[in-house]
Amino acid sequence: MIELALILAALFFFLASALTSRPMYILSQKFYSKRVTKHYGFRVSDLHYSYDQMVYFISLPTTLPYIRDALKEDLIIEQDYSSYFFPLLKGIKISLKQKNEKLFLAYLPIGNFRLPHLDKLQQEGTIDEQTYLRISTTKLLQRDTLQEVREEVYKQLQVGRY
Repeated sequence: MIELALILAALFFFLASALTSRPMYILSQKFYSKRVTKHYGFRVSDLHYSYDQMVYFISLPTTLPYIRDALKEDLIIEQDYSSYFFPLLKGIKISLKQKNEKLFLAYLPIGNFRLPHLDKLQQEGTIDEQTYLRISTTKLLQRDTLQEVREEVYKQLQVGRY
């Protein structure tokens, strides 16, 4: 009887861990966004966005040779979550990794990741702030968006804002 209780407890623990994990969070955001955007007649992949609110921790364009000479592939994008269980995306960290050293370059908070179409819907009162946040989270976690963020940071490092 004790063995059965231990097996059930272990099964419950693994099931609870899986259901509250980051992959399930991402999947739930994706399904929610797909359902809501379908209702309003657009797709998440078609949304335009702005990362003008990205925070850089170095001056742009940089004159530091090890940053200026870095390759685009050296830039690492990490998702910043509030916790492992019941995670919420807080933002995206962009860092440079060279020779086992990591230097944080920029951070894009999810609250500053703005999508003009969603801004318009929110102003009209069609969607609320929570829906906006869930759809923008889905957009920011898409592979294409992350690649464009990487390219934008690289361009900012090389050329600067203007």
